Amino acid sequence: MSDAADVRDDWALLVQFDGDAVRAQWPLNRAVTRIGRWPDNDIVVNDRWTSRYHAEIRRAGVGYFVHDLDSKNGTLVNGQRLAAAHRLADGDQISVAPLHVLTFVDYAATAPLPGQKPAALELDAETRAVRVWGRPLDPPLSQIQYDFLAALAQDPGRVCDRDSLIRAVWPDEDPSGVSDDAINALVHRLRSRLRELAPDHEFIVTLRGFGFRLDLPHE
Repeated sequence: MSDAADVRDDWALLVQFDGDAVRAQWPLNRAVTRIGRWPDNDIVVNDRWTSRYHAEIRRAGVGYFVHDLDSKNGTLVNGQRLAAAHRLADGDQISVAPLHVLTFVDYAATAPLPGQKPAALELDAETRAVRVWGRPLDPPLSQIQYDFLAALAQDPGRVCDRDSLIRAVWPDEDPSGVSDDAINALVHRLRSRLRELAPDHEFIVTLRGFGFRLDLPHE
């Protein structure tokens, strides 16, 4: 297979395992990632079973879909031949040749790959679970604490203004009716909770007169 590219925490991956070890991994950092035998594919599988242009992964919003490109031998997902596009879930196994299996690893997956450090901050909207360097915050955040953090986490490093954050946390309230004291108290408590697992890093940065931003550590 072709060499893997560098990865980033907010990209889903296709991973080739060798036992429990990662043999290669490819970030799904494009709208379309194509797999096939010819060298102009994004992921090259040099196997006569594989068609020149065999399959592709398409990103749609926060989801990823695998499509077979009318390949001669078909594309399998979890052992089943694709008859239509399939939305990928964490752990799905894609096969374009008998000896070439690629595992889809969602960027929101809670378990890090073998040999890979956990992400600095991970959020699960369904359970309100928050992990810092792979360790869960226990007890979980309150709903408004989680909503505030999730709003910032949509675009780490970007400043979120006061009104946008109020709409995310208190969607039924008029922003003018939410006091600065209420926001500051929420931020203070949220910072305290995050310090329980990361005492040396301040995740939430205040930019007076502008809003707040989520600051993720580089390591």
